[in-house]
Amino acid sequence: PPPSTGPCEGPLCSGRRTFYASKWQKRLGHLLESRRRPAVPDIPETEVIIKGSKIRNVKPILGSKRTAVMAYKVGCMSLWDEWGEKHMITVCQVDRLHVLRQMTIQRDGYEALQLGMGYRSAHRQKRPTLGLFIKAGVGPKHHICEFRVSSDCMLPVGHQITVRHFVAGQWCFVSGMTKAKGYQGVMKRWGFAGGGSDKRGHRQSHRAAGSMGQRGAAKVWKGKKAHGHMGPDPRCVNAQVFRIESARNLIFLKGPLPGFKGSIVKISDARGKTALKNRHIRLPHPTFVPDPEVEYPVTIQKPPPERDPFLYPEQPLYQPND
Repeated sequence: PPPSTGPCEGPLCSGRRTFYASKWQKRLGHLLESRRRPAVPDIPETEVIIKGSKIRNVKPILGSKRTAVMAYKVGCMSLWDEWGEKHMITVCQVDRLHVLRQMTIQRDGYEALQLGMGYRSAHRQKRPTLGLFIKAGVGPKHHICEFRVSSDCMLPVGHQITVRHFVAGQWCFVSGMTKAKGYQGVMKRWGFAGGGSDKRGHRQSHRAAGSMGQRGAAKVWKGKKAHGHMGPDPRCVNAQVFRIESARNLIFLKGPLPGFKGSIVKISDARGKTALKNRHIRLPHPTFVPDPEVEYPVTIQKPPPERDPFLYPEQPLYQPND
């Protein structure tokens, strides 16, 4: 046999490094791939909510303000409506959201609800927080936040808020922290157009900020859009509820949302000018109260537009003024 070139032999000692140590590990990985991924859940079409609740629906008055919710940003996907129009969707999950505490004017000086979402091990909680969970009768939470509400929209301690708190088709505000981008220039940070081409006399100024001041004041004003640290910054965007799924507490929102996958976003009813788009929708006040005798659909999608979005008006080839 030929003499060995060294103490190391095999695929690990070759000049080319691969992800798998051998072809057998690669084959085994393909065989066990189906076991690593969770099985496709069986989502029922309808459900009957038997859980009794002491909450009663109230008629909203001027100044009524429902509570907002917290959710985990799961990711993005594409969905199509009944007309075949494609929508960019961001999926969020309202995971084990419970009311932990009520803030009242008599005791605290303002009206709000303290909500807790998710799960975090009890070993990582502080003692006062553990007492709050025990008093509310819920498990240890991952994140706690307060939301201002009106007196008629107060919820009892221990109540679980689901995605049925929102109605498919309504507009809402989604706030969160943007992704951290580091130190960026003016084109990426503020959307500047940049300089021109080399063929038109521009030299080494393709991504430069350009002139920053003026001759009179001879200074750069505070707050000028310039290069610098980009993100994480607080952002609030308008989003429409495209679909809700109560089996997994998923809410499908149209458009991009701030933050990375797994981050926490806060979803609230739209206010101001955007709230005028919800005038035709009857929102449940203070939240969704189920009727044990009614069978509710699990997946609810917003109604499609009445007019075909692809029905473009026919334009003549030549206009009258041509």
